[in-house]
Amino acid sequence: MKLGGLLKSLAPTIASAAGGPLSGMAVKMAASKLGIPDATANEIEDLIEREPEKAVVLKQADAEFKNRIREMEIDLESFKTEVEDRKDARTKFAGDLTPKVFCILALLLYGAYVMAVTIMPHDQNDETIISLVLGQLSGILGTCAAFFYGGSQK
Repeated sequence: MKLGGLLKSLAPTIASAAGGPLSGMAVKMAASKLGIPDATANEIEDLIEREPEKAVVLKQADAEFKNRIREMEIDLESFKTEVEDRKDARTKFAGDLTPKVFCILALLLYGAYVMAVTIMPHDQNDETIISLVLGQLSGILGTCAAFFYGGSQK
């Protein structure tokens, strides 16, 4: 009774993940629960055959793995929603000039401020304000770039 038999009956979630993209995570979680790090699925089955009382621990590992998969699906769903929201915003504002004008204005103000700070002399007390304004303008430019050239746009 090897992979697909014992493991499938005791830990169906882990067994179904074996051979798929999550197999490493599933086997690693089960092996760490059983106290044998870096074990393979066959080694886990061998341990259960030798020590049947460890089957309870394997079932707990299967339940934890199932919960972990559920959490990952929730995270994936929220990520998909976020990406769709960004795509929707780009589509809605594609014909609107407001974001383009705002970003061009921010770029011009950034360049003008950097030039003014570079050319004009300033004392030690002004450096904090200069840093704050440059940081804020840099953040605005980063947001503009993310809006127009973000990861979800082709």
